[in-house]
Amino acid sequence: MSLVPPRVAPPSRPLNRLAFIARFVRNPLAVVPRAAYEEDIVFLPGARIAWVTGPQMAKTVLLDEREKFHKLAQIRLLAPLLGRGLLTSEGAEWKWQRQAAAPMFRQSELPGFVPAFVAATRRLLGTWRDGETRAIERDMTAVTFDVIAATLLPSADPRMPGAIEGSTGRFQRSGAWGQLYAVANLPRWLPQPGRASMAGAVRALRGAAHAIVRERRAAAPRDDLLGRLMQARDPESGQRMNDEQLVDNLLTFYLAGHETTAKALTWTLYLIARSPEWAQALDEEVARVAGGAPIGAAHLERLALVQQVLKESMRLYPPVPIMSRQAVADSALGGHAIRAGTSIVLPIYAMHRHARRWENADAFEPARFAPAREAALPRYQYLPFGAGPRICIGMAFAMLEATAILATLLQHARFAPTAHVPAPVARVTLVPKGGMPLEVRLRR
Repeated sequence: MSLVPPRVAPPSRPLNRLAFIARFVRNPLAVVPRAAYEEDIVFLPGARIAWVTGPQMAKTVLLDEREKFHKLAQIRLLAPLLGRGLLTSEGAEWKWQRQAAAPMFRQSELPGFVPAFVAATRRLLGTWRDGETRAIERDMTAVTFDVIAATLLPSADPRMPGAIEGSTGRFQRSGAWGQLYAVANLPRWLPQPGRASMAGAVRALRGAAHAIVRERRAAAPRDDLLGRLMQARDPESGQRMNDEQLVDNLLTFYLAGHETTAKALTWTLYLIARSPEWAQALDEEVARVAGGAPIGAAHLERLALVQQVLKESMRLYPPVPIMSRQAVADSALGGHAIRAGTSIVLPIYAMHRHARRWENADAFEPARFAPAREAALPRYQYLPFGAGPRICIGMAFAMLEATAILATLLQHARFAPTAHVPAPVARVTLVPKGGMPLEVRLRR
């Protein structure tokens, strides 16, 4: 019998305004109606908000007519922290920043990162004790931060990990109100609960990032992501990034580059802990492929089941559970008129559990990502990394990193669930409510 892990219970009837606000602030996924898991598009009565879950409609929004749908809500939410970096810029400004970062993520560059992935994981394992209960979500945040600091954005500043973890937590806890205001396109002057806490988190994060930029300005050039961004020139103006722009992108890659992978690994380990049959199959595959040797680049493409489990985990628990766009011109989706100003919400979480597109949609079944079955999936039905020109630039890096970390963890430990039931909550990324305590049993 398939495992059906914790899920969000969608409302079966429309919510009144107060109920909508109360649910949204607790968990934005809790207002996505049941119909969005069954239909292609659902409109919020009395508001200019539409939930879009149909693959062809998602393709229209993210690719075919993307010039009519801009990232205004996401930019409004994240710009105080990320400025006008890669994630929060548009048009030519976005294009040249992406071109500056792209060489670090070329396929030919990626195998060279694998030893750093494995070394970071082994350092984490060295802190574990047999039989203890670990806060796995914090451990996965730590190891993925260690990876990005060792590969793409090295820094000698020991304050950065603590600043990132503490301030990111504050930012996300206060972020639900910001999401609500942004999606509903409420006036910026309206009082917003949590605004002071978010501002404090932003100051702490940007202060730590400015310290890294100052450190690097004074040091010899290095060929890492930050070094390349420092040397990049805007093809139109010929200018290099100033300190503010470097901080924008430094924080974009620190946060987007490790927080999402950390959440993917957190939920994956929980699913493995709850699925003895899959845990056994993974153990056998890792032993067969690596033979007890440290995981290397040559092993990764042969770890087929490891990758199937990761992909199914990201289907059930997409690291970024909601995307949004705002219509900046009149349009149509599936025959429905879309007026300019309408917020288009793409609830990736609901798309990945759509009753008409996924058999046994709420069940953990990694075999649905066996090669032949995965190849048959419509491109815009499964979007853990987004799609279109704005698809995650680090997608291949993240999959390689997650595969190497997970395989290394499985070589040295087994995982068992506790009594805690981790409800999925959207906080920019998909977090487990109450954390993710798991018991670790080290292999002798």
